[in-house]
Amino acid sequence: MKKVMIIINPTSGGETALDYKEILENKAKEYLHNVETKITQKAKDATQFAEKASKEKYDAVIVFGGDGTVNEVISGIAEKNHIPKLGIIPGGTGNLITKLLEINQSIDQAIEELDFNFTKTIDVGKANQHYFGYIFSVGSLPEAIHNVDIEDKTKYGIFAYAINTMKSVVEDDVFNIRIESENGNYEGEASQVLVLLSNYYADKKLFDENTDGYGNILILKDASIISKLSTIPDLLKGDLVGNDNIEYIKARNIRISSEVELESDVDGDKSDNLPVDIKILGNHIEEFSGTKV
Repeated sequence: MKKVMIIINPTSGGETALDYKEILENKAKEYLHNVETKITQKAKDATQFAEKASKEKYDAVIVFGGDGTVNEVISGIAEKNHIPKLGIIPGGTGNLITKLLEINQSIDQAIEELDFNFTKTIDVGKANQHYFGYIFSVGSLPEAIHNVDIEDKTKYGIFAYAINTMKSVVEDDVFNIRIESENGNYEGEASQVLVLLSNYYADKKLFDENTDGYGNILILKDASIISKLSTIPDLLKGDLVGNDNIEYIKARNIRISSEVELESDVDGDKSDNLPVDIKILGNHIEEFSGTKV
C-alpha cells in the first residue's frame, strides 16, 4: 500500500477538524508512503476528491467528517473500476455510519485505533443513483430518533426516543405505499418506511440473524401518536414480530412507489421523490477497522 488521500470536512469535530490534520497525516505515514490531504469547502467536494482517488488508483481514502461527508466519499468510490479502501474518523453529530461500523466515537481514540493492516467488507445501498452507507427512509421518524441528545438518552433511556418522536411527528400522516422485492411485497398504508443496511438502528440491535448483503425493510403502518409511542420501544428492543404495526422484509432488490408525491432520504439527507429502485451492493467496500480495545 503506497498512496492515500485524506479528506477533511473543516467544520467537523465542532470545527476542530483541522487541529487533527497533522495527527492524522502522521498516522497514515506510519503505513503509507504518499499522503495527500484535501479540505472540503462546499457540498460534493468530498465526492469529487474520492472520484479522483478512485480514478488515479489511490490505495486508500480516509475521511474525517459526519454522515453527510462519509456518504459523499462512498458515493465517489462505489461501483468504480478501482475502489480504494476506506477509513472513517467520526466528526459529525450523529455519526451513525461509524457507530454501525463500531468505530470509536472519540476522535483521538478513532485515529489511534485506525488499523491499516486489517479491513472488513461493508455493504452499500443504491437508491436510484444515490448511494447510502446506513439508511434509506421515507417519513420523519429517522430524523426524530437520530436527533436524541446523548444527555437525554443517558437520563431517560428509551423514553428519550419516544419524547423526541412525539415532538417531531405530531402532524405525521399515513400514505399509501407499494414495496416490491424478491422476498415479498407490501401494499397499503404506512407512516414510515426504513431500509437499513445493518442489524442495528439507533444503537439498538434489531435482528439476531446475519443480514449482510441484504436491506432490512421496516414498514411502520399507523401514524397516530399512541401507536408510534407503543411501536418505538418494540422497534428499539428488536421485537418486530410481536408488534402488529411493524412489517419486516429482507431483500436485495427493492422498488418503493406511491401514487402520491413523497420524498425520500439517504443517510440523513434528502434524495429523490418516489418511485425509487434500491439495490444492495453486498461486501462492496473494504473498510479499515479500528483495533478492538
